[in-house]
Amino acid sequence: MLERIVRSSTVAEALRTMRDHYGLSHVTYHLAQTVVGKVDSPFVRTTYPDSWVARYLLKGYIHVDPITREGFARSLPFDWDEVETTSSDEPFLIDAAKHGVGSRGCSIPITDKAGRRALVSVNSMLPEVGWRNLMARFLNEWVELGQLIHRIAIAELYGERDPVPALTRREIECLHWTALGKDHRDIAVILSISEHTARDYTKSARLKLGCATLSAAVTRANHLRIISPWPSGPP
Repeated sequence: MLERIVRSSTVAEALRTMRDHYGLSHVTYHLAQTVVGKVDSPFVRTTYPDSWVARYLLKGYIHVDPITREGFARSLPFDWDEVETTSSDEPFLIDAAKHGVGSRGCSIPITDKAGRRALVSVNSMLPEVGWRNLMARFLNEWVELGQLIHRIAIAELYGERDPVPALTRREIECLHWTALGKDHRDIAVILSISEHTARDYTKSARLKLGCATLSAAVTRANHLRIISPWPSGPP
């Protein structure tokens, strides 16, 4: 199965392969943020019918979908039954059921080395016992397939040249504090490292981002959403 996914030329093909192999109703891949020029644009591929996808977009359901909301707030796979819904979610859930979206499912959050967040969700019309057995048997495989599908998505978006370099956590932290006006001495105190080490981290981050100056590196890191431009604490 893994080899069949790897051979897929597109995310859509990989999702269909996964759906058919496991007897699922639908599979969806959602990349939270991509870099397209100067505009962040979501990248979504799904096996749901076009009629539901069009309605989902037209109604702005991305903003009220409790599974998507929960998925990008979590780091571990979860069963949809774990998600607490409110009365405000009911219109969406009722509409989804009318359009053939099954009540059973699970979602697999993905965070890659570049800090990008993605979500792979599988949906099933199986009764509860059948779904529990299916998930218990194959969840580990689905987690691995989710990572493969994410790599296919990045290749589909950018080809061989991924615009987001894989910075280490320390490099990201140093860029974050630099963006907030801290110098190497300040960063060393904040992160409990030496000033020399702080300088090395910011330099390596700058080089990975392909920038001649640290200010340019901070600007590029903000643009790629590697760091946040807002002073809300370290990433």
